[in-house]
Amino acid sequence: MGTKAKRISAQEVKQLRKESREMVREALKLNRRGRGKVAKKIRNEVTDQVERLKRLQKSNDYLAIGRAYEELQKILEKHFSPFRKAAWRESLESIVVAVLVALFLRSFVVEAFKIPSGSMIPTLAIGDQIFVNKFLYGLRIPFTSIRLVEFDKPKRGEVIVFICPLEPHEDYIKRVVGLPGDEIAVREGQTFINEKPIKRKYKGKLTHFDRDQRSGKWYAFKAFAYREVLGKHPMTALYDVNMNKKLPDFGPVKVPKGHVFVMGDNRDHSFDSRSWGHVPMENILGRSMFVWWSWGKDGLAVDRLGESVD
Repeated sequence: MGTKAKRISAQEVKQLRKESREMVREALKLNRRGRGKVAKKIRNEVTDQVERLKRLQKSNDYLAIGRAYEELQKILEKHFSPFRKAAWRESLESIVVAVLVALFLRSFVVEAFKIPSGSMIPTLAIGDQIFVNKFLYGLRIPFTSIRLVEFDKPKRGEVIVFICPLEPHEDYIKRVVGLPGDEIAVREGQTFINEKPIKRKYKGKLTHFDRDQRSGKWYAFKAFAYREVLGKHPMTALYDVNMNKKLPDFGPVKVPKGHVFVMGDNRDHSFDSRSWGHVPMENILGRSMFVWWSWGKDGLAVDRLGESVD
């Protein structure tokens, strides 16, 4: 009378394949650690068993997969046990590597910033969280203004994040209006660059919401909206209806070498170069990319997610 073959469920087959893949990864890792310490013949045997197990993983022969798994496990336990690390050590090393990678990316490549004020309305809303490209302009030593390598310079119209010269502990975000050598002036609410007004087209009177920085209360304000073009960057600038053309004229001032002149898109509600001067190039942290999260006056603003900052 024949012996019935043991049936194995689909879930068990799936688990066996998963464990065999983990075994393959571990075997390859231990084989590298054993280089120069374990006989080449044994290491070659591990390589052959790994390839065999990888081929069997594509089949439905779970018995063969199980046998290959056990044979590879025996070889590793016999010859590679000294090279195995404790589970806590493996986890700790993974965490350390992840933290180091995150710190590297944050310091040199991309960093997230949150918009706390309405100075860049309507381009950026209060509560927007954006990614900033810190690699574009060059590499700098973290937590310093020392730039190791310079790749590019800010261009007119770009939205940049920088260390405020007046408040070095604060990071600001504004739009580049003036470049080194430019002459900037504001007359009757209109901005002039080298005695030429910024090209603009009236879009209408709009209502926007800002938030008082002290009380945290939201308030509505009406503004004249203009489509302006700075360099290759078309954007919308706001001018408060109640303040437009009532504020004193500014300048002209000349942007010194190694500096830029910046302004907020919400022109009459922006604390910028008109108040505290020019931004040194070494203070610039990076260029804004896009909105990845936005939680403002009415909660989550789904329509702003993925919005390019230009």
